[in-house]
Amino acid sequence: MTRKQKKKFKFQIVWEKRYLEASLSPKKEFFAWISFNVLFLGLVIILTFLNQNWLMSISCLIECLGTNVWFLGKPKRIKERKNKEDENEFVHLFSYFSIYVRNGEPVYQALEDTMHYASPRMADKFQTMLTAIDKDKSVQPYLDFAENFHHLEIQQVMMSIYKMSKEGEGEAYLRQFEMMFENLADEKRQEKIEQERRHYSNFNFLPTTAS
Repeated sequence: MTRKQKKKFKFQIVWEKRYLEASLSPKKEFFAWISFNVLFLGLVIILTFLNQNWLMSISCLIECLGTNVWFLGKPKRIKERKNKEDENEFVHLFSYFSIYVRNGEPVYQALEDTMHYASPRMADKFQTMLTAIDKDKSVQPYLDFAENFHHLEIQQVMMSIYKMSKEGEGEAYLRQFEMMFENLADEKRQEKIEQERRHYSNFNFLPTTAS
């Protein structure tokens, strides 16, 4: 395999990985991308020869470039959205976990009970963690679960849960977990408020622009 072929093969792997991680079909997305560019460029060529309007053609090409940038950024946007959804679900689920351990349930049992409220995708992550905990009593299963999320605070929350399971559900470890979890929950609430504020700001801007 030549160097050029290796680069092409590596690019193909990276392309497919990005789309698969976003739960998209690489072949379908590639076909849609190629189809759009062929049709759009064909339209630009036809308009150019019919109208002889080069300024319009250049504007269309710039618009095509912008659309390509948006299209190629689709996997990243989907992954970021899913990650935010997962982090919000984490906060929602572990509010139940907090109630269970506060009522005296052991950590493992509290995790099992919390899993019942999870979405199918999150329930799979929970089950993987619980199965790993059955085989490995170290902190690793908790850290592996935390790696499903980008937020570093989640790793600290999971480490505090491991300490509870290891050292016993004492008041000190419970307070440590609750403090870390509440910090994370507050941060996610602020993010949601800020997101809603931006949404309504954009919405209110539309009538002003139209007028």
